[in-house]
Amino acid sequence: MRISANFGPRGATALVLVAAAVLSGFLWLLRWETAPQRAYPDTFQYARISASIAGMSTPDAQAFAGRVVCRYGLTRGATYTACLKTWAPYTRPPRFLRIFTSRPGFPLVAAPFVAVGGERGFVAAVALFGVAAGVLIAVAVRLLGGSAVQSLFATAMLFLLPTGHWASRLLAEAPALAGTLAVLCGAMLLLRGRRAGGVGTEERRERGDQSDEASRRPLGPVAAGIIVAGGLAFTALVKPASGVLLALALAVVAGAAAAYGRMRRDPDRSALLLAGICLAVVVVWQLVVALAGLPGTNETVQDVLTDHFVRPDVADPWPRFLRLDRQVLAHELNVWINDGVPKAASAFLAAALAGAALLARAAPARIALMWLAAGATGIGLVLAHPIAGEADRLVSVIWLPVALGFALALRPARDSPRYPVNQAS
Repeated sequence: MRISANFGPRGATALVLVAAAVLSGFLWLLRWETAPQRAYPDTFQYARISASIAGMSTPDAQAFAGRVVCRYGLTRGATYTACLKTWAPYTRPPRFLRIFTSRPGFPLVAAPFVAVGGERGFVAAVALFGVAAGVLIAVAVRLLGGSAVQSLFATAMLFLLPTGHWASRLLAEAPALAGTLAVLCGAMLLLRGRRAGGVGTEERRERGDQSDEASRRPLGPVAAGIIVAGGLAFTALVKPASGVLLALALAVVAGAAAAYGRMRRDPDRSALLLAGICLAVVVVWQLVVALAGLPGTNETVQDVLTDHFVRPDVADPWPRFLRLDRQVLAHELNVWINDGVPKAASAFLAAALAGAALLARAAPARIALMWLAAGATGIGLVLAHPIAGEADRLVSVIWLPVALGFALALRPARDSPRYPVNQAS
């Protein structure tokens, strides 16, 4: 696919991103329509808090949340009226509700949409985040010098893989996904500050294409750092475990890159800065949790073991929690590796490994490791919330490097200059 020569590189990228937004909107609607259940019990809490922020009274916010769940989450055989009788008076223990009120990121953004559009406004807020995620993965491909076709293919893969399903449900997955992708794009901009690394970069330099190179110059470290810090803060406000695990994963990769550069006597300040930003966000978040008395790790563990605080607290939570981790992980590994059937081939594992291999081959080593580490946080989320029925949703971020890897593999043969995998970057 070629962009008209009347548009410069910036104009071409803008057109690609507009196309990615249109494609994302279409695929989000397709995903929305092809799965009957769109709302879940957690949807009730997010809708209730969004309505409260929008100015509704407590009873009205409760009724609004009940209407959202009943309109979009009805199971076969249930009626809307019967559903409302169940959900309108729905309550949970205060400790459980505090877990949701400590995650205001999604409701804060959804509240204006709810104020204007009611139930459909709540759906529109989720769709907005889904479209943002589709555009951001296209941005990631463009940052690596990918073509329009590769960018749009990455967007399509994002929605065709399980990430697309969960991004179209009335949950916090779409905003968390968008936040994660914003962080990864910011980190890529930061790491590109020292070494350019896209398709055909050396080829462009050899032919003296200065205007193209100038137009592709990355943002400065301050702007890129703000994107990373802001994205991590937003992701932590949407889903604290996702934000903290992502920050730790990127800090490890960036710290390893900085240490490797120091070993080679080639200091990598951009990697060191990225590691510092990520660790700073983790420290600040832990301080906020402690000072504001927000639910922490121990409260999450009790939430899992007491069925959302319906049963009394467990006296020895950690040994029981670790046993539950082992049980859930063993079950999920059987599903992921054997497709739940002994000796069966797993499409999940094949696609994940293929995408990871393609990404490792096509992208700079630091970038590939960064995306793979971000994907691995999905496994960390399952271990942090060992509930078998929620594992597919929690692990969905693992498909991000897969989508990027398959998109980068579409590079035409004539674009033979490869990403500098074997270089220091």
